[in-house]
Amino acid sequence: MRFRRTSPHAWELDDMHPLFAGLLAELPEVAAAHDRASGRLYPDPVGKDGPSEMRADWGEHVRPELECLFASNREIVARDLAPLADGDCSGRLIIPADHLDAWLNVLNQARLITVEANGLDEADLDNREFPDLATHRGMALLRTHFYAHLQELMVEAVS
Repeated sequence: MRFRRTSPHAWELDDMHPLFAGLLAELPEVAAAHDRASGRLYPDPVGKDGPSEMRADWGEHVRPELECLFASNREIVARDLAPLADGDCSGRLIIPADHLDAWLNVLNQARLITVEANGLDEADLDNREFPDLATHRGMALLRTHFYAHLQELMVEAVS
């Protein structure tokens, strides 16, 4: 799989294996499962012993804005992924350059949600052995590493 700039306004992911194209196609759905990682996506800004007014303000003003931003980013990514969802098996995906921030956000949401929902810890994430893809946990590890790798490619590409 390669990630490269094809024009000043677009990036391309190509030479994707069908397994990775499938993981990519499910990205917006995985990222939408916020109930599984609410504490990671919307952390308490002041801790348990902090002022309750500040926590209430955060819950009333900041969290709804974050939820809107996250949902908007998932919509952008879902539109970009439409060719994969429609069964395009070319292993190629065009991403508009002005959508990269949304992609980074959604990849991060999905990665955090996958880690939390599957109880993965640092030992799991640091393990360099290829995961057992016959298990749900192995697929969760693969998904997490794949999303992190895409984030890394995108950050390096725009740096």
